[in-house]
Amino acid sequence: MNELIREIAHLIEKQSGFVIGDQSLGALESIVGQRLRHGGFSGFEGYADYLRRHPVSEEWRHLLSKITIKESYLFRAKDQFDALTAAILEETADRRQDRRLRVWCAGCARGEEAATLAIVLADHPDVGSWNWSVLATDVDVAALGEARRGLFNRRAVDRVPRAILGRYFSPRGDRFELDPRLRERVEYRQLNLVELPLDLGDDLFDLIFLRNVLIYFRPELQRRVVEGVEQVLAPGGTLFLGPSESLLHLGTTLRARDLGKCFCYQRPTPSEDVGLPAPSRRDIISDAEPVGDASDSTSTAHESDGGAPRAASFEARLESTIRALERGANHDAAVSLADLRRENPESATVHALEGLAFERLGDREGSVHAYRAALYLAPEMDEVRFLLARSLDGLGRTKAAAREYRTVLSGLGPTSSFSTAVLGRMGLPDVEQMRQISLEYLDMP
Repeated sequence: MNELIREIAHLIEKQSGFVIGDQSLGALESIVGQRLRHGGFSGFEGYADYLRRHPVSEEWRHLLSKITIKESYLFRAKDQFDALTAAILEETADRRQDRRLRVWCAGCARGEEAATLAIVLADHPDVGSWNWSVLATDVDVAALGEARRGLFNRRAVDRVPRAILGRYFSPRGDRFELDPRLRERVEYRQLNLVELPLDLGDDLFDLIFLRNVLIYFRPELQRRVVEGVEQVLAPGGTLFLGPSESLLHLGTTLRARDLGKCFCYQRPTPSEDVGLPAPSRRDIISDAEPVGDASDSTSTAHESDGGAPRAASFEARLESTIRALERGANHDAAVSLADLRRENPESATVHALEGLAFERLGDREGSVHAYRAALYLAPEMDEVRFLLARSLDGLGRTKAAAREYRTVLSGLGPTSSFSTAVLGRMGLPDVEQMRQISLEYLDMP
């Protein structure tokens, strides 16, 4: 049975790029079991055979709708929308003389992100009156059908500012309907990101939101998808990823830009002197050996009978990586952390350790991004915020550093699991020292 479920998982990855890890095979088996009871298929083997022989079918659409994650809400990761309003759209208005703006929302699910983009564009003083449009795509046809209705439950609109809720939404029973004038500006279309080249028309996009999509793909497919996205992003255009995602390990030609509380990526214009790209995580870790050596008992585990080796657990590999950082093997640690991050993109500890490794390797831009990803996932890690402030100061971003140091002072308290596991072993300041350094930086009594 396990082999058949793994085969179906492999078919799903091949069809959609969506990686189903071992921890999710049980859930997949349950989903397939439901289809066997209601779809008239002859067992798991028959179901797998049907999927192989019918790559374009209603069954594939149903299966993908079950395995893709669609829980979201409007104004999710609000810092990005604030930066979009305060900086990106104003700059776009200066650049685009034809008063036309094209936006792509990839992986739109039930439409929460596309609706947010429509609201932000409509409310912007510079581009609100322009000829703007949003293309919203997703692999899940059922989710697109819901998105087109423009109806959102209470949870989805919970973080919408009250004034905006009153201006752009109408109550419809227990739901809220988006203003039809905004809905007609959004086109919903089925699109599979792994089917390249992307069929998105001839016009390039000024703005692309590709948030929380790449984390479900393997690195090679991430690279291919990003290359496809680059080809449809206009010169000077902007790409937003999810707050915990990065292109630093993919060797992209897009330039990372720090917007204060978040990052974006931008495609250089022809008039810009691109020059040689800045060193990336890929440059640093591409040829290194894995962490650990033959004497490291946690780098490889073995079966009790002394037979073939089995993969070490996540905890054992994380501990091995921490020991590499302890002994100063930062280059090797970066290799291991890149692997751990790809497998566990929602581990705040992995992102925080990666920030520390890149800070030690002199890649402060990489460390800032990693620390911010950790804080997005675990805002309570104030000692990581201290490390972020230190890296920002090292980059000469004194105002941003001061802002983070102030936050450290207001929140620094009992140590989190990260500081318990790492601070004392890395030679980093303890909590009291962090508080004192923050006070001195701000020149406070």
